[in-house]
Amino acid sequence: MRRRSAAGLLAAGVVGVLPLAGTAVAGVLPSAYAADGGVCSEADIPGTEVLADSTERDNPPLERMHVPQAQEVTDGSGVGVAVIDSGVAAGLGIDLAAAVALPDAGGPLLSGHGTIVAGLIAGPEGVAPGARVIDVRVFDTSPADVSQQEKDVTSQGIADGIDQAIALHRTNPFEVVNIALSVTKDDPNLRRAVKELLELDVVVVASAGNAAEPSETFKGTPDNDASVYPADYPGVLAVSAAPPLGGSAIGSTVPNLDTDLAAPTVDALSVNANGQRCHVDQLATSWAAAEVSGVVALLRAHYPRDTPQQTVARLMATTEGSESATNPWTGAGVVQAHDALTRSLDPRRNGRIERSISEDRRDSMPPPPPARLDLFGSSRALLLWGGLAGGALLALAFMLRSLTRR
Repeated sequence: MRRRSAAGLLAAGVVGVLPLAGTAVAGVLPSAYAADGGVCSEADIPGTEVLADSTERDNPPLERMHVPQAQEVTDGSGVGVAVIDSGVAAGLGIDLAAAVALPDAGGPLLSGHGTIVAGLIAGPEGVAPGARVIDVRVFDTSPADVSQQEKDVTSQGIADGIDQAIALHRTNPFEVVNIALSVTKDDPNLRRAVKELLELDVVVVASAGNAAEPSETFKGTPDNDASVYPADYPGVLAVSAAPPLGGSAIGSTVPNLDTDLAAPTVDALSVNANGQRCHVDQLATSWAAAEVSGVVALLRAHYPRDTPQQTVARLMATTEGSESATNPWTGAGVVQAHDALTRSLDPRRNGRIERSISEDRRDSMPPPPPARLDLFGSSRALLLWGGLAGGALLALAFMLRSLTRR
């Protein structure tokens, strides 16, 4: 895959997590949210004031992905999802099967990012409410106050978290890994950790990259290719955010040629770390990666014998429109959960789907119909020749009669 820098899109080192959820993303923030409480915010952590819950009742992103219909097939029960993030608050309707934190990120939660992510995946109004969450905390907040010993998002921290997850897998197995974090520089240690993680029977989902600052001026071009890790590593399912119908992701997410597919995020429902029911007001790849991780959990519950490659193949073959040519903002298109679960597909173990090709071949043509047997064929022939002979004799008799009379 080509590696071209997207100047002006990303900060020099760390992409990290989203800006605070109260920040409006150009062109996608409904005006009604200004008066409505319950916006998903990383700033809302345990102990902060709990305002009114979101009054939203619909969940347009899940409806667009046909998740309610998919949940009639499975809710993801029996599947574990490792969330490598800022930590997940307990007691919010999310089934926390296990939790671990890096030594320097083990104090009180300082960011609600991980909780919002976990809520989108497996919360009461998430994509896979029956799934279990394995909480792997790798940072405190972003940006972090280093003078207060707060840990920021780093490639080393993500790599260490992956190592922790691999160790946990022995006692708390999981089938999906969500990494809604990113850095812009390739790190050999992170690459090594991702490779070892992929050797387990897991699907690794990562965010494909937000623009450092939402922009309406820099539009990007289809051949821009931002460097976003771990999403850009081979074998990782890279997820971008799809705008509401009629909108555009350009200026909010980075153009990344490694983007596999996308998910809509604006108006999705989750929960803040302080227990407040909240709705997403951002077009952002962290939230999109979480939603796709939930869809992957549904697939892994319904097709437990599938390899990770087969799971991804089902997703890629059933996106909204199933675009034949991918683009750097939305990849193959928007995930369709119900189609991925129910469409008749037979991917091979390596994820390859054989497509039928019609071919006109002589040896494939049907044989001609057998000739009909005429049981009376010989009788008809005798009668015909008998009639001709009789007619000839009769004509000869008339001729002889005329001659004799003379």
